[in-house]
Amino acid sequence: MRKQQHESSSHVRKGDGVVQAHTSKKIVEVDDVAITNGLAAIYGEERDDLRTVAKAPNSMTRFLVRAIAVLFVLCVLTGIGYATYSYWFAGNDGGKPLEMTFVVSDDIQSGSETTLELDYRNQTGYPLTSVTIDLNVPAGFIPISAEPAMTNEEDLSWDFGTIGARSDGKILLTGTWFADVPSTTGIQALASYKPANFNAQFHDIAVKTVSTTTSTTAVLVEAPQTVNVGEEMTYTIRINTSGTSALVAPQVIATLPEGFFIASSVPALEPGGSTTWTLADLVPGVEQTVVIVGAFASDAIGIKTISVSSGVAGTRFSPQATATAAVDVQPSILALTMVGNGSTGSLIADPGSVLRLSLRLDNTSDAEISNVSALLDFTAEDNLPISWTDAVLDGGRVTAKGIDFSSGVLGSIPANDHIIFNLSFPLKTDLSAVSSAFSIAFSATRGLVTVYATPLNVALNSDAGIRSTLLYYDDDGTPLGSGPLPPVVGSTTHYRAVWTIATGSHGLRDVSVSAALPEGIVWDDFSSATSGVVSYDESTRAVRWVLSNIPAGTTQVSARMSIAFTPVAADLGLEKTVLGKIVLQAKDESTGAVVERTADAVTTACDGDAFAIGNGQVR
Repeated sequence: MRKQQHESSSHVRKGDGVVQAHTSKKIVEVDDVAITNGLAAIYGEERDDLRTVAKAPNSMTRFLVRAIAVLFVLCVLTGIGYATYSYWFAGNDGGKPLEMTFVVSDDIQSGSETTLELDYRNQTGYPLTSVTIDLNVPAGFIPISAEPAMTNEEDLSWDFGTIGARSDGKILLTGTWFADVPSTTGIQALASYKPANFNAQFHDIAVKTVSTTTSTTAVLVEAPQTVNVGEEMTYTIRINTSGTSALVAPQVIATLPEGFFIASSVPALEPGGSTTWTLADLVPGVEQTVVIVGAFASDAIGIKTISVSSGVAGTRFSPQATATAAVDVQPSILALTMVGNGSTGSLIADPGSVLRLSLRLDNTSDAEISNVSALLDFTAEDNLPISWTDAVLDGGRVTAKGIDFSSGVLGSIPANDHIIFNLSFPLKTDLSAVSSAFSIAFSATRGLVTVYATPLNVALNSDAGIRSTLLYYDDDGTPLGSGPLPPVVGSTTHYRAVWTIATGSHGLRDVSVSAALPEGIVWDDFSSATSGVVSYDESTRAVRWVLSNIPAGTTQVSARMSIAFTPVAADLGLEKTVLGKIVLQAKDESTGAVVERTADAVTTACDGDAFAIGNGQVR
């Protein structure tokens, strides 16, 4: 082996079967046999690749290989899942197995025959079982026929049993559509079913909003263009339908112009009732009419408009058509005014009060008016609540028609002048056998022309009352109180105070009864009531009984409380007040007015106690 010196960096070079090992000082040549023998000695085996050097894979490489394998598996599974979904749920809209769609016009004419179509489709690749579909339609919709036939006609429901995979069908419900005009209403389809591969019940809903802006019902009002005050005139209301079905028991509601006085109508109205007429069934092609005859009051001048609405009435009125008509009311030379207790048109009075009427007749012309007569007419459903024996009629005379003022009483009315009559009518306290509401009409006639004042409607508040008594004994003589009777100076006597509300003819709400305890009287902290709550306020010394309401027809309610009195020397020989003036306040459910009633203070005289009376003076 030949050795050579070299002054370069050390390295190893292989070529021609000789390996040269370079060091910093010399180069040593080693042949292939020696290298092979050396590697075999190190690894202890003979292999052809012992001289091949390779780098071993690190941990990151191993992780990436494994991650790629996992992702590959997931991709395969996803593909399988998508293939399964595509097979079973192909065409499924939003994941709903059962798709439902209404095919209905956006605007349906009220009173017309229409068909509601509901299309349904099983979007899945498996059957749907136990399928039922219910339709919810407006209350006014009247079903005529259905295809297929309904399983339950009352509920508008269909029981389909099983709907096959990817199969469809439709429901056709034909009927007469009735809805308010104008209005917007909704129809609904509710489905219940169980997919064949599920054990749970599924529910779906479809909704459609429908507008109603027109109707097959038409109404028309005919009226004169011009009329004089007091001149009799006629409103004619015509109603018909162009639909295919009859309008059952249609109603006509008229809102009359202010100052119009009804003399009669066909069909007739109930006295004092609302201007609402219920007609016979309205058959298509057959017109019905309502005729209103009357006149305008003398103060109703100018353009006056009547408004009429026709419709059907179930649980509520459903308007189908409206109409108006205007009349130009010309003034009269004779004008009338009626004022009751300072009010015109309507008033509320208390039982036992006095109704005062002022009747005024004005001559608006430049010439004298003569031969005028007047009539004051009262209308009520029952007997009038008036004490006629104490009434002041100011020249009027009671007749079968009303209170008559003849031409002899009226005399002549000078040009641009007036006449006034003042009347008064005491009202009864007890309303049990009389009407609590009535109306008054005032008219005057000159020649063939009669003019009217605006009618006056009178409503009476409840005749409820409050009574307060002080007791020591019960009705049978059993003591309710304790201590000396008559009361004795320095000793304490306990009494029982009783408040009783007689409810009268009307119901009451927000009821409150209160009174104050005088100085020297002590609240015993005992109370009871058939209804409501009794309380005492120490700071104001006020006793209060509160009830939310007392229904009409209730005979009476009462409250009891215990109070104590210890006389002092200054009380000797006196009957002492133990409970101040009692005040009842409530709201009348019929008139809406606040009712106030009072009762006198009670004393130790015990006037309501037959066993204790005469033992009220302090000893």
